[in-house]
Amino acid sequence: MSDPPPPPLSPVRVGTFAYLTVRDRLPIILTRVIDHLYRDRDIISTQYGEDALEGCKQVVSALSQLKNEIQTNKSLRLLQRRDPPQMFDDTDIWNREFEKYITENEVPPKWFTASWLYLECYMYAKIHESFSLCDALQNHDPFQDLKEKSLTDSQEAVESLAAHIISLLNILPTLTHQLLKQNFIQLLEASLWGNKCDLSISCGADVAQTSDLMKCLDTLRENILVNQSDSLWQLLVALPEDQRDIVLVLDNAGFELVSDLCLMTFLMESGLATNVVIHVKTRPWFVSDTTYRDFTWALEKLKDMGSSARELSIKWSNYLSSGRWKISQRMFWTTPCDYTCMSEVEPDLYLELSKASLIIFKGDLNYRKLTGDFSWPATTPFKVALRNFCPAPLLAVRTAKGGPVVGLEADVADRAAASSPNWNISGDFGMIQLCTS
Repeated sequence: MSDPPPPPLSPVRVGTFAYLTVRDRLPIILTRVIDHLYRDRDIISTQYGEDALEGCKQVVSALSQLKNEIQTNKSLRLLQRRDPPQMFDDTDIWNREFEKYITENEVPPKWFTASWLYLECYMYAKIHESFSLCDALQNHDPFQDLKEKSLTDSQEAVESLAAHIISLLNILPTLTHQLLKQNFIQLLEASLWGNKCDLSISCGADVAQTSDLMKCLDTLRENILVNQSDSLWQLLVALPEDQRDIVLVLDNAGFELVSDLCLMTFLMESGLATNVVIHVKTRPWFVSDTTYRDFTWALEKLKDMGSSARELSIKWSNYLSSGRWKISQRMFWTTPCDYTCMSEVEPDLYLELSKASLIIFKGDLNYRKLTGDFSWPATTPFKVALRNFCPAPLLAVRTAKGGPVVGLEADVADRAAASSPNWNISGDFGMIQLCTS
């Protein structure tokens, strides 16, 4: 029997990143949403109708109350369901977890005592609730403009990356096995560093990729704290030709999305993947997480960003229309549950993932839910931190911007800390970690 995990990360300890997130970052994000509703109320009214003006007031009131509750350490409350419920309604799951917390702790969760992962997810669930209960604004994404600006501001970097992948595809048949591997690893690293573009960490402040990422990879490589690219390559090339089904669980929209899809394109065109299922969020989440609308908007926007970006966008649209790429929306990704609960909470999703040849999880939130957001020592083996969650071979690709870091050699964390005191929250250090069983 395995040992129990350590305590979850929590804002109960003053000065920790979890504490600073609840004290500072979450109220700032709420303030930005409130400001958006006030500043853009006329535009919103034009888009959704006259009732949206009153709707803005209603949502601002709800979010202002939520902000006050955070700042004064009030108890959390049950979520309210829209009647009739929206698609992907997860209110019952949230409220079951709420009641479970009270049963286990004999008190309701509070903003500075519950686990950090639960609290942060709860805030975004409450933001969604405030819009869903408002008839005029139930489909409004308060982060849409931020996400779109992030991609638009990354235009030069997008076109540079697109030009690189298009040139690579043109010579693909001539590449040796070693060159195929080398180019695959470069695109995997580009996907890793694309994860730095995170609007949640910046509290909604402008974030964009402004440099040609492919030219930076050599200097960035030393900041990859654990890099299992070689093992991943061996897994991919050993897959039977009829078992090359990849699942990609996305993180951020904007440049990161483009870098992820470039990696998938290489896998498709090189024959290392035959089908890709791409999981998006069903609602606005953690400011910049990719929704279905973000995905489709990006494909259209790329057509105006340059000839190479346009060519890629057309290729991706063809993958989708042919069924070789599928976009999946699953309720589970916005529940409070970590991934060890998946087989119980959404068993059909677990069954679907178990049929994959490889599952790629992008970004911090996926990493935190994979590892439970516990205060693991950095030397904890990745497999141990997964706590038996491995429906198929899985890969975690993230830059460290908070939450646990596991799977490091004994001296690696010390060396990273010596070079940067905020190494595990700055996004300057990355991980490419594989678990196959």
